Amino acid sequence: MVLAKPGATAYHRSMLLAPDVAPPPAIIRAHCPAGQAHARCGFVRVPLDHQNPTARTIRVYFEHYLRQDRRDPAAATVVAIEGGPGYATTGSRDSYLALWRPVSQHRDLLLVDLRGTGRSGALACKAFANHVTNYNVRAGRCAQQLGPRRRFYDTSQSVQDIASVLRGIRAGPVDLYGDSYGSYAAQAFAVRSPHRLRSLVLDSTYPVPGTDPAFADLALRSREAMRLACSRWPDCPVSDPVSQLRALVRSVRADPIVGNAPDGDGTRQHVVVDERTLATTIQVIYGNLGVLRDLPAAIASSHAGDNRPLLRLVAENGLNVDYGADPTSFSEALYLSVICHDYPQPWPAGTPLSARAGTAQTTFAGYPASAFDPFSVGVWTGLDNEGALACVNWPGSPSRADPPIPAGATYPDVPTLILNGDLDNITPLEDAQQVASNFPNSKLVVIQNVNHVQALGDQYDCASRIYTRFVKSLHTGNTSCGSHTAPVRDVRRFPLNLSQVDPATADTGDAATANQRRVAAAAAATASDVIARWWVNSDGASVGLRGGTWSYGGGDLTTFHLHKVQWLPGLRVSGQVRWRYSTGAVAVNVTTTGDGAREHLVMHWSLATPYGQARIRGTAGGQRLVAHMLSP
Repeated sequence: MVLAKPGATAYHRSMLLAPDVAPPPAIIRAHCPAGQAHARCGFVRVPLDHQNPTARTIRVYFEHYLRQDRRDPAAATVVAIEGGPGYATTGSRDSYLALWRPVSQHRDLLLVDLRGTGRSGALACKAFANHVTNYNVRAGRCAQQLGPRRRFYDTSQSVQDIASVLRGIRAGPVDLYGDSYGSYAAQAFAVRSPHRLRSLVLDSTYPVPGTDPAFADLALRSREAMRLACSRWPDCPVSDPVSQLRALVRSVRADPIVGNAPDGDGTRQHVVVDERTLATTIQVIYGNLGVLRDLPAAIASSHAGDNRPLLRLVAENGLNVDYGADPTSFSEALYLSVICHDYPQPWPAGTPLSARAGTAQTTFAGYPASAFDPFSVGVWTGLDNEGALACVNWPGSPSRADPPIPAGATYPDVPTLILNGDLDNITPLEDAQQVASNFPNSKLVVIQNVNHVQALGDQYDCASRIYTRFVKSLHTGNTSCGSHTAPVRDVRRFPLNLSQVDPATADTGDAATANQRRVAAAAAATASDVIARWWVNSDGASVGLRGGTWSYGGGDLTTFHLHKVQWLPGLRVSGQVRWRYSTGAVAVNVTTTGDGAREHLVMHWSLATPYGQARIRGTAGGQRLVAHMLSP
């Protein structure tokens, strides 16, 4: 699906000839990562404050990867900017290298750790050294620990740093790519340095300086994502998942569901399912489509008295993270420095710290209650993660104006590609449409059934191919793949006995009973349930929903080893599940014991094929089993 802005004019390549005024800074050479023989790495010194270039300087780290064909000057330099804010661009090195490789014949690649991230002096606060609970309080302490220097860690300064690095390596035209917050910074760079750009790609984007300070836009897209996912899968167990969730929220306000359940790493947690933890669970749809996959069936199970699937889902996604973070990987301090300086807040600039909370509540009270449906305004705006009140205790800088885009600036007529998933609830489609309207020569490509960031780690070989065509030719070409990606495979139910499992459909040559084909269908669902947990697992091992253990290893081809994993009570599944990330191919070779006769099963399906079939072959009770089912 492509939305092109009417009347887009041709991009004037003469803009590339505008000279840089400042001289190129000196390069301080540094060792490159192991295995990167064709890279040149180093630092450039830049002013802490570009408005005062003779004052203190800091070092900004970069990695410059050289094109394959160096007989002629580079056609352009691909510049990638990572999101967050707070993540190090070089922390996603492998993903950016993979995206660049198809255009690397004649283009260099430049990765810059934005100031305050990675090797560019990652900001660290003792306030977040071990915990991120009581977030707003810790944020205020972090601001005090950083002191006045925090005001210089913003988007404007960062994109001026990138321009300095480009001068340092004497780069020519730039093909700029930014994902998530990186797309926000890329917009600021495009407006400030339009003469440098050959092309601009904004992957999962939102407008500068920001959107709704109450995050009502995120609530709206969360509802839309739930309804879209359910409407696109024939086995979704409810007609309206938002109404279903609304009823659960009303119930747990009065009577929270309490229990123990494993988190993504299999560690048992004390879980309280209340309005706040449900809101946090919904909030992370952008990073885990498993929420959409499991939630309707998990709520239905809870209504029937089985809370285990719902408790597990909240344990995996809805609990506050409490950890000792590595600021070189992600800097909470840099995140706050940027958002509290650049983004709109629910109080006017200059509001004293003591008055902010009250002013914010007055602002939030001006929204209709339906804006945050199915949650209350207090819960939705009071979350710790991506919270609307994150900056309530962060001092402002009223004496220093340094917006990402200067007032009165115009957006350049540069060829611009915007990629967005229609299930993304942190950079919603509505925000991407607004960005597209700002750039006069833009095309918005919507990828269905996906969430946040499209071209990196592209499972459907769609957005990354569109990106490659665009960078090479400045045209998107055929984008119909964006309308043919596989929908979320909603779980129909979490059964408690074999009779609640729909049997796989018998094929020619099948001699198994209906119950034996139910066992086969439950085994396929077990394998699918394990694969879905990959997205929330960080240590390579976990547990089954109702017992057993599993582990995995590998890269693009991941092999799961199942040991008596129970998804259906009493049915133990052991063996191997192989899943190829890049193609979605699943190959299962397992043995079942317990509920029903022992079965040995070999199954194949693809998670990338919309409404595809799982093919099942094996033996059950000495009889041949040949069947198929909708791929789980």
